Amino acid sequence: MTGMMTPQMTPQMTPQESQAMSTIHFRIDEDVKRLAMRAAERQKMTLTEVMRQRAEELAAEERQYQDSKHDAWLEEQITAAFSRYEAGDSEFISNDEMNARMEELKAQAARGTL
Repeated sequence: MTGMMTPQMTPQMTPQESQAMSTIHFRIDEDVKRLAMRAAERQKMTLTEVMRQRAEELAAEERQYQDSKHDAWLEEQITAAFSRYEAGDSEFISNDEMNARMEELKAQAARGTL
């Protein structure tokens, strides 16, 4: 399967929408295509509609996977922060104190003294 994505504008699309849309071209065995088209017809859809739906499902699965990976990473970071605090290796500060420290770091960076 080879894939190539190119923007394609249709009459009902705005220019902004056409930038977000892509076309995928790929080769499949003729028998696979014929059978897939029959299966799509039974669902009262075109093969293009079925393939678009499946691509959207795959994208949703990937988004969910990436979100869960990030959630796991974030949970690890929080657990590590509390472990350092419990071991006496770190301290919690107020939001105001954190903002003051950050502003000082930004000022130092702007002066080139960081």
